[in-house]
Amino acid sequence: MSFSVGAEELSELVKLTFDNTQASDIKSVVIPRYEKQLGGVDGLLASLDVTKETGVRSGEVELRRITFGVNKVDEEPPEPLWKLMWEALQDPTLLFLSGAACFSLFIAIFVEQRPLGWLEGVAILCAVVVVVLVGSINDYQKELQFRELNARKADMPVTVVRDNQTVVISTFDLVVGDIVLLGTGDQVPADGVVIGPNDLEISEKMLTGETSLKRKSSSYAISDCDVVSSPTVFAGTFVQAGEGRMLTLCVGGHTYQGSMERTMKESDSGRSILQKKLDAMTALITRVSAYVSVLLVAILALRMAYGFYARKCCMEAWRHDVHWSELLGFVITGITIFVVAVPEGLPLAVTIALALSVKKMLRDKNLVRHLSACETMGGATAICTDKTGTPPTPRMTVVRAGVGGACHASP
Repeated sequence: MSFSVGAEELSELVKLTFDNTQASDIKSVVIPRYEKQLGGVDGLLASLDVTKETGVRSGEVELRRITFGVNKVDEEPPEPLWKLMWEALQDPTLLFLSGAACFSLFIAIFVEQRPLGWLEGVAILCAVVVVVLVGSINDYQKELQFRELNARKADMPVTVVRDNQTVVISTFDLVVGDIVLLGTGDQVPADGVVIGPNDLEISEKMLTGETSLKRKSSSYAISDCDVVSSPTVFAGTFVQAGEGRMLTLCVGGHTYQGSMERTMKESDSGRSILQKKLDAMTALITRVSAYVSVLLVAILALRMAYGFYARKCCMEAWRHDVHWSELLGFVITGITIFVVAVPEGLPLAVTIALALSVKKMLRDKNLVRHLSACETMGGATAICTDKTGTPPTPRMTVVRAGVGGACHASP
């Protein structure tokens, strides 16, 4: 058994109908593709080898699942705990602390050889370990909880026609070609087109931000320059009124909603505001402490040289076993100042404070996935969202403008 249309072709059709909503665009772009090339609803039914009355045959479900995919957006496997720990360790502040701890241990063990002189270096390393463990374990646990909650939320019962009978299945079992029965209050489980008579009114504000309801019909109805009704329904939208039937065209990652989710996952959020401030502070402390340490070593060395020159001290002749040790002591003093300037307790204090904030927000029924999100929202005084309720990035780009009666679109 073969189908005359593929998953990518159907996905392109759905995207084409979503991107072209003006009457002129529909007449010039969408209708030639939907009605003339694919034959409208009847042509799609024939291409998918399904009828309005019978629906998908049970023996074909697995073949359709293999051919067109499953109705589930593929998620990337969760990052292992060791990788989260490694990523947490890449923080510039923690790298700086780790380097300072290694310096401190080297000097205490091999140079000064003081009893318990290694304690300072070990204490800094312990602080780094605690910060890494708290941050990575919290992110790992919250990621698993989010995945479980999303799986439960996405699993909804769907009424379909199969083998000429009305059955209720899981939304994850929906396949391309299924005839879905929609009613008031239902969430559309996949992308498709309306078939047969209906009085459906769909709310698409979660995708477009528009609050007005969209009327649906098996073909486009255009009056003058207004679109009266359209056939395409999109996954994630809601039926606000009416009843009708839908032919499933795209499922899972091939739906318009699935493509949006993939795009959002690919975007890089970058470091949070607090992380950037800590990075800047760490860089400043590193530069200042390095300058002070080098300056101090230079002053001590010059003081020693002046003492030899003016014969105000160090009357004896230069002795390698004595004076080289003094110079090494000057270097050790400079390194000690460099290490002492490190605020080893700051990352630990910040991480613990954010972890406690996450626990407190969890008691308020607010599950936070990452510690940095708690830091960001905790400092918000006003939240600006678009019409869908989604906080946008602080950048807006003009994509289409009407000037002098002409419409100009960005390339």
